[in-house]
Amino acid sequence: MNSILIDTMHITDLLLEDSHFELAQAVQNKKITGIVSVITLTELVKTSGMKNKDLMRSILYRLICSNLIFLDVTQKIAITAGEIRLKYDIPTADSLIAATGIVENVKHILTDDEHFEATKGLIKPIDLKAAMRLV
Repeated sequence: MNSILIDTMHITDLLLEDSHFELAQAVQNKKITGIVSVITLTELVKTSGMKNKDLMRSILYRLICSNLIFLDVTQKIAITAGEIRLKYDIPTADSLIAATGIVENVKHILTDDEHFEATKGLIKPIDLKAAMRLV
């Protein structure tokens, strides 16, 4: 089974947007393994909580009850993230997300953030259409 690291921007879409319904089904039916860094929870609380705290709580609850696999930041992930931050000047939270996938040997990250292009030799950024081809 293929694994895919899912960047924060796609997590909310996975739960709320029709465009991500097929991917959400594939994760729920375990046709693809959806990997998420716990750092995404921090980003979701920050961005969603500023707009609508009830929606934020609903999103967090649905994520925790989903088949997504949340990975904690280990020492190895933290060190790798520091190296990514230093070498590619990617924001710290995104460096931690990328490092999570790299340390766990995940080959692809679902993202629209252009700064992940710098890490394509370590983890390949893909869009939703490419992610669906992995299913």
